[in-house]
Amino acid sequence: MIKEQRKYCYGVYTLMFLLMCIVAFLPFFTEGKSFVWGAGVEDGLSQHFSALAYYGEALREFFRNLLAGHPKLVMWDMSLGYGADILSTLNYYAIGDPLNLLYGFVSPKNTETMYDFMILLRMYLAGITFIMYARKMKKRSYGTVIGALVYVFSGFCFRLGLRHPFFINPMIYFPLLCLGIEKIYQRERPYVFIFAVCVSAMSNYYFLYMLTIFVVIYAWIRFYKYTEENKMKNFFLTILKFGIYYTLGIAMAAVILLPSVIGFLGNGRYGNGVDWKSLIVYPGKYYLLFIENFIGYGNMGSNTNAGYLPIVGIVVLFTLFSQRMKHKKYRAAFIASIIALILPIFGYAFNGFSYANNRWAFALSFIVALLTAEMYPRLFVMSKRQQIGIGAGIIIYTVFCIIVNASGEEILKNKGIMAACGLIVVFYILLLIFQRLGYDTQKRIVRVSMAILLLISVGVHGYYRFDPKGYAYTQEFMDQGQAYRTLKEDNIRMLSKVNDPSVYRVHAEGYRYKNYGLINHLNTISGYYSITAKCVTDTIKGYDTLGMQYADKYKGVDQRLGLLSLAGVKYITVAHNSQVAKDVSSKGDVPYGVEKKSKKRNITLYKNKYALPFAYAYDSYMTEQQYEQLNGIGKEQAMLAQIILNQHPTDKEIQHNEQRNDPDIQTISLPETRISSPKGKKYADITVPVEKDKETYLYFKNLVYHGKKNGDDNFILTGRKGTKGILVTQNNVQQKIHIQSTFNPYYFGRKDYIVKINHQTSKAKEKVRLNFLSPGEYEFDDISLITVPKKDVLARLKERKENSMKQIQYEGNHFRGVYHAKKDQILCVTIPYSKGWKATVNGNRTKIYKANGMFMGIIMKKGTQSVKLDYETPGLKIGAWISLVAWIGLGIYGLYFEKYRKKLLNQR
Repeated sequence: MIKEQRKYCYGVYTLMFLLMCIVAFLPFFTEGKSFVWGAGVEDGLSQHFSALAYYGEALREFFRNLLAGHPKLVMWDMSLGYGADILSTLNYYAIGDPLNLLYGFVSPKNTETMYDFMILLRMYLAGITFIMYARKMKKRSYGTVIGALVYVFSGFCFRLGLRHPFFINPMIYFPLLCLGIEKIYQRERPYVFIFAVCVSAMSNYYFLYMLTIFVVIYAWIRFYKYTEENKMKNFFLTILKFGIYYTLGIAMAAVILLPSVIGFLGNGRYGNGVDWKSLIVYPGKYYLLFIENFIGYGNMGSNTNAGYLPIVGIVVLFTLFSQRMKHKKYRAAFIASIIALILPIFGYAFNGFSYANNRWAFALSFIVALLTAEMYPRLFVMSKRQQIGIGAGIIIYTVFCIIVNASGEEILKNKGIMAACGLIVVFYILLLIFQRLGYDTQKRIVRVSMAILLLISVGVHGYYRFDPKGYAYTQEFMDQGQAYRTLKEDNIRMLSKVNDPSVYRVHAEGYRYKNYGLINHLNTISGYYSITAKCVTDTIKGYDTLGMQYADKYKGVDQRLGLLSLAGVKYITVAHNSQVAKDVSSKGDVPYGVEKKSKKRNITLYKNKYALPFAYAYDSYMTEQQYEQLNGIGKEQAMLAQIILNQHPTDKEIQHNEQRNDPDIQTISLPETRISSPKGKKYADITVPVEKDKETYLYFKNLVYHGKKNGDDNFILTGRKGTKGILVTQNNVQQKIHIQSTFNPYYFGRKDYIVKINHQTSKAKEKVRLNFLSPGEYEFDDISLITVPKKDVLARLKERKENSMKQIQYEGNHFRGVYHAKKDQILCVTIPYSKGWKATVNGNRTKIYKANGMFMGIIMKKGTQSVKLDYETPGLKIGAWISLVAWIGLGIYGLYFEKYRKKLLNQR
């Protein structure tokens, strides 16, 4: 009987899941869209798709080598931005999640199909694990199925799950962890809990943090259910027992978790603080949208997503009006979750104390689904008090939605909310009719009716959320078959087809996606990875370039020849008429000193004849303390003249340059100190002299956006707003200044910006127009005009090239080269600094300095020096040993546990 119920439960869920997927995602099918989020924001394509395609290729390569008898584990890849550790960078997206092993069976060209399938598979598995848990808790079969469907077909999956596929993983793991806790309390085998901890830790430490918090809360609540005597003693014994099992699971995952955590601790994305006022309360619109969209189809902000099926509205109202003691506990859990969602401080804490964000809302989905599984059978035996209370609640909710939508505020208008309210009414009336007829959940007409209503509900949700006539969410996703092609567009293909055996970097100017290097195996100067080394982030930020939007999102170096050449950028494609902002395209920016190689349509390939090899030497150095006092142009010129070191070198023969400022750099302050953009005036013009023999820049120091006055912008409703930035126009070349505000969750402390002036004119002066993309007040301490003689830049590049390494070889974890030093010098290797790199010179281990902000420096004694650099992921070896010991420990424990268990059974 139990086996038949189990089959029925999983069978009905599977059938309903398939049908609901078809109706919910119908707009994707009719619009010809994939699930790759990349048409609007690039995360889905640049981060997830690229990482998964790369991972699948890496898996196949690893096993090919293994079968061929020469196993090789590549730990470093130069195509990850400027170069990065593979495991610590890609664990966030791909490596470690067991499900992602399936990508090893598809080629990069077919990754999109697997990508779409895997999102649906994760959703399906989330429902399966919920059913496993609910059955353990003895919930009735059909209520369990509906609970699972409520859990899966919610706003969290429809919004965050589609954007970031691995965000669905905690929805799979949380029910398993709770199931494991129940098994331990009931003195069953602890393996479910241990393995769930292990898989959670391997898959993503970010969600492991949240899961750990909620699992501790869950275990604490359930402790009082299972313990009646000696509570204090048993409490500490329980902590010890769970602590051992949890630690064992963590240790089993250490081979992946430890290197990933080490990478996170060296990350440059966070650590710039948060505006404490943003942690007190959300803007007024958040609370109104939260109530509306609890069963609606829109979004609330701060990654808060509810969007539950309409039946949840009745379930919640029933729970609030229920007097049963058991239901009071459910009610308390639900109310506690709601309180956590309405106070930003909880989002801040659950998000690792970085900024307020409610990605933890999958836990609310679990609670709501559990309420549904528990309460659904009782909806057919409601008391008069409950019927009246639920009916009144539905009327109040509907009236509230009508009033909010009629308020006139565009931001509060909720497409489809009346349809959602109508569906609640239909569910409610149908339940009253069934109760009047004496029907319960076992009646076939009840099951069929509820199944049809659920299908209609999710279909309506899909229509309003995804369809172009609703919120048009599908328009943010890429067309079917487009993802792979986009990463292989003309400008990328032209760079890939360059026939040059040397080691170099490339750059695709005007190409919007940052991580194009990954699956094309190109060494680039662009990147968009949540885990980016702090030395890389800080160095690029110090350049003051406009291509850096966030701490982990950077693109090129504004075509500044010195920075391009120092990074070894040898080939550049320039896209003419590329998009830089909404409805704004730009003529291509071609740096001086490059030569044209080929052209295809609007894409031109150039070769930078001044590009330096991956290693070059200096006679003198400057300390980082001196370097940090300079603006972006000063830093660039400093690196051309001498190496920048994080500490004084041991070789005293290398000269210390104590001069801070380069006398050839001219800086002239412009008179204005404040720019305002009132109504009717959205731009300002700055006139600059044209000196074609010099590099010319506009330097904005401490540029901040204050926004409009609170009273002018309905401040209480919308909160503090950021700016879309400033569009800088000169001779058809458009550049955008991305201004960060302290209340922006991605704020990373940036306030200085440098705009490169191209001088593509024959006039003696030219105008630079600043177009303010958001109304409000823009304030700065100073605007300066900076000029640098081009001949000085070229002379210093020539000097660096004359002191460059020969016979350079690079492959994966190894870098080789030979340098002929005429005297004691220090070599700069343009691979990002990491403690995982070890250097030998002529076979002797030597110290590696952090050089030029993010690269590596090695002392070269006079004579011919053979340099070798070898890389090993920090923490990988010790993590592997910990995991090995833990797995052996689990095996020993398993043998002992089974032997002890059999002994107890025999005694009985």
